[in-house]
Amino acid sequence: MEVVQEHISVGCNRLTQALAWGADGLAAFGAHHAVALYYPMDPFRRGVRATLQGHSARVNCIAFLNRGHELDQKNVAIVSGSADKTVRIWKRHKDACEGNPSGSNSPWVCSAVLSGHTGSVTTIGVMRARSIQGDKDVLATGSVDGTIRIWERKEIDDTKDEVNCMQTIEVGKKYAQSIALSFLPNTTVPIMAVGSTDNKISIYVMQGNQFDRVLSLQGHDNWVRSLDFATFTKGGEEAAPQDASETTKGSTTTHHHTLQEGDLLLASASQDKYVRLWRISAVDKSQTTQGDASGHDNDTKTGSEGGGLTQDMLKSLEEMSKSGTQLSTKAHVIDVVLGSAETRRFSVMFEALLLGHDDWVYTINWQPPTLLNGQYHQPMCLLSASTDKSMMIWRPDESTGVWVNSTQVGEVGGNTIGFYGGLFGPDGRWIMAYGYNGAFHIWKNEGNEIGDRWVPQVPASGHYASVQDLTWDPTQSYLVSVSLDQTARLFSPWKHTDETTGAAVVTWHEIARPQIHGYDAQCIAFSNKWTFVSGSDEKVLRVFDAPQTFVRSLARLTDNNTVLEDESSRPVGANLPALGLSNKAVFENDIAAMVEAQESEEYLSQQAFVSTGATPTSLVETMTQPPFEEHLLQHTLWPEVEKLFGHGYELMCVDASHDGKWIASACRAHTPDQAGVRLFDAKTWKQTPNPLVSHTLTVTKVKFSHNDKYLLSISRDRLWSLFERVTNGDEDAVDPYKLVASNKSHARILWDCSWAHDDSLFATGSRDKTVKIWSAATSWTSIATIKLPEAVTSVELAPLIPPAVGEDSHRHVLAVGLEDGRIFVYKCLASKPEEWNLVGEIPREFTHTGTVNGLRWRLATNEASAGALNKLQLASCGVDHSVRLFNITVQ
Repeated sequence: MEVVQEHISVGCNRLTQALAWGADGLAAFGAHHAVALYYPMDPFRRGVRATLQGHSARVNCIAFLNRGHELDQKNVAIVSGSADKTVRIWKRHKDACEGNPSGSNSPWVCSAVLSGHTGSVTTIGVMRARSIQGDKDVLATGSVDGTIRIWERKEIDDTKDEVNCMQTIEVGKKYAQSIALSFLPNTTVPIMAVGSTDNKISIYVMQGNQFDRVLSLQGHDNWVRSLDFATFTKGGEEAAPQDASETTKGSTTTHHHTLQEGDLLLASASQDKYVRLWRISAVDKSQTTQGDASGHDNDTKTGSEGGGLTQDMLKSLEEMSKSGTQLSTKAHVIDVVLGSAETRRFSVMFEALLLGHDDWVYTINWQPPTLLNGQYHQPMCLLSASTDKSMMIWRPDESTGVWVNSTQVGEVGGNTIGFYGGLFGPDGRWIMAYGYNGAFHIWKNEGNEIGDRWVPQVPASGHYASVQDLTWDPTQSYLVSVSLDQTARLFSPWKHTDETTGAAVVTWHEIARPQIHGYDAQCIAFSNKWTFVSGSDEKVLRVFDAPQTFVRSLARLTDNNTVLEDESSRPVGANLPALGLSNKAVFENDIAAMVEAQESEEYLSQQAFVSTGATPTSLVETMTQPPFEEHLLQHTLWPEVEKLFGHGYELMCVDASHDGKWIASACRAHTPDQAGVRLFDAKTWKQTPNPLVSHTLTVTKVKFSHNDKYLLSISRDRLWSLFERVTNGDEDAVDPYKLVASNKSHARILWDCSWAHDDSLFATGSRDKTVKIWSAATSWTSIATIKLPEAVTSVELAPLIPPAVGEDSHRHVLAVGLEDGRIFVYKCLASKPEEWNLVGEIPREFTHTGTVNGLRWRLATNEASAGALNKLQLASCGVDHSVRLFNITVQ
C-alpha cells in the first residue's frame, strides 16, 4: 500500500507564542498536541506539510534554535513546550533533502525530551545574536510552576541530543510570560531578559555557569508578553537601504548618535498597549567623562553630541543602584566579570516608547538582519501584533529619530479578537499573523525603494477545535467538515499555475465557510448536490443551500464549468442580520436595494448593514483564488433554507437517503423514548408521525444503504438495528421504514458503521476493539471479526474499485480509525467476504494525534492529483483539530 499525504488543514493554537518562523522559510506552529510544519512563502501555496507528534497535551510555545555567524545562521532544531510539562527538541535528519520536507519517512525526529518542570511550559527563550558559535546551545524555559530552567544542548548524533539542566531559577508567583537571550555587547557573556506577571522585566547575566539577576526594569503597568533582542549596526548611515528607515542619504541620520555599533536593543511588548525599547551598551571606564556610551537622561540632555556620562552622574547612579531606587528612564549600571577576572561595565537604559495600539500588544519582533552594501545590517524596524486587530511596523523617523508607525495591516469586520502574534519572514519582505480563529494572515511587501506595498497572500487555514464529522458532496468534488469551533468549512482543490515555473498545480484550500453558528456542530449530511443538513448541540436540524457565488467560484477554482448549469435559480449569497441567528438568502433585487440604500442618507442609520460583513460587491464577486480569512468569515455563508424540529435533546447524527427523499437523524437520549430515529421528508421537510424505535440508549450513527433499501442505526446500547423500506406499491406509506433485524454481539458501545458499495454487507466498529462484518447472504449474521489494538471509533468501506489483473472479482476495502489516531486499511475479495487481510497502516507521522472522528473515501478521478483508477482518496478528521487527505494505492 502506498500512502501520500495530499493535504492537512489545521488551525493554530490560541496562544501568544505558538508560532515560530525559521531562517530557511519553515514556520512551525502548535496545532492541538502536535507541532505543524508549514512554508508560508511556498510558491505552490501547499499549506501544512507535516505534523510532529510526541506531546500528550496542548503545545504552548515554539522556537527555532539557531547557530552560525551573522547572515549564515541556520536553524539547527525546533523547541516546543507543552502543557504536558515537557519540552521537546526536534531536528531534521542529515540525509533529509532540502526540497522535500515531508519525505516518505518523516525526516524530523524528536532528539530530546526535557522534563523537570512540574507545571505547563508557557514560554521558551533561545539565543538571538549577531554570531552564535560553538557546538552547544543555551535555552531557557518558563513554566507556571514558578521556575525558569536553563538548559544546555549538545548534539550526540543525527537522532539524539544530550540536554542538561544547568540551573533552576525560582521566580515564585511572578510567572515568566516571555524570555529572550542574547550576548552582552561585544562579548560572549549571555544575558537573559524575563518579562513576567509582576509587570517588570528582569535582567539576568551569566556569571561563571549561572545566571545572576542584576536588574529589574520598571515601566510597563501590565504583564510583559513579548521580548526580542537585536544588535545595533551602524550600516544604515553609509547608504540608503531599501527596507530600513533612512531613505535619504547624507547627514540626516544623526538621530542614532547615541547608539554605538554592537549596542544591544531590547524591545518589550505589554498588555498595557505599549511597546518599550531598552538599550544595553558598554561603558568605557577609563574615559567616563567623554565615554562612547550613551547614558544621558532622557529628560536632561547633556550638551555634548556624544551625550556621555559624567563622573557625578555615574556616582549618583551607583548610589541609586545600591539604595535600590531605580527610575525607569535613567541609566542603570551593571558590572560584569569577564574571563580572567576582568570587569566590564554596562549601562541599561530606556530608549523609546511606542504608542499606537488600542489594546493589548501580544508580540514584538525585530526585522531579521539583511545584507547592506555587502555588510551585515540590522534594520531598525519592529513588528508588533495586538488584539486591536492590527499589526504595526515601526521605524525611527529620518529627521527626528522618533519611532513612528510606518505601516499598519490588519483585518476588518467579523467577530474576531485580533491577533495573538505576528512575525517577520526570514527576508523581511513577508509578515504573518495568527488570530483567535486559529487562522493565518500573510502579507508580502511588493513595494520598492519609494515605499512599501503590503499585499495579502493565500494562507493556510483550519479548524481550531475537534472536528466531529465530514462528508464529500454527492458528486465527490469537494469536502465539508463540521467542528466544535461552531463552523462548517468547505475544502476543494484549486487548479492554478506555479508563479515561477508556469507548471499546473493542484492544491487544496478552504474556499467557503457555509455555516458559522453559536452552537458546537456535530454532524452533517448532503441531501442533494447543493444542499446539506447539519446538526449541532441544539434541538434543530438546519438545511443549507449553496448560493450562486459559491457555484461560480467552485467552477472557476476547480476549472470545471459543468457545475454552472445549476447556478441561475439560486440566491446570490447569504447575509447574517445583526441580531439574527440564521443566514438569510440575498437575491439579485436585494443587491439593487442594498446599493440604493448605500447611496441614500439612510445608509448610516442602517446599523444592521454596517455591522455585518456582506456588501453588495462582495456578494457577487467570483473568486479567482482561495479567499482570505476576513472573506471566509463574512462573505461565504450559505443561506439557511429550512429548520427541522422534533428532537428533544442535542443532535448526535444525521444521514440522507441517496435518492434525496428522506433525512434520518437521532439525538442524545436521556430516556428510552428519546432513543428513536426520526425521519423527515426532504420534499416537504415534514416529519413522519412515528420515529423508528428499537434502541434504549443514544443512537450514535444512522446510515442509509446505497440503494436506500435499508437504514442502519447503531447505539450506545451495543445494538445495531436494520430497517427496510416499505414497498407495497404505496409510496406514501405512513411509516416508510420497518424494523427487520437487530443484533447485540458487540461488548461495548458501537461508534460507527458503513455499507459496502454493493450493499451486500456492512461493517460495525465498537469500543470493544473489534470490527464485525455482517452479510446479507447469511441474513445479516456476522461472518468476520477483525481485532484491533485500540477502541474503534470510525469505519468506512470504499467505493467500487475495478478488479485488478488476474482477479476474477472486485474487492472490498475497509478503513478503520482508532481512538489513538491510527488508521488501518483492510481488504477482501467480494467472492470471499469472510477473509479480510491487513493491507497496511497509514504511517504514524501522517495520522492524527487524537481520536479519529470520521473517515470518508472517494475514488480519485483525473481532475484530482491521482490519475490511476485504483487510486483512492481517504479524508479523515479527528479530535486534533485537523482534516487530512491521503492518496492511497491498494496493491
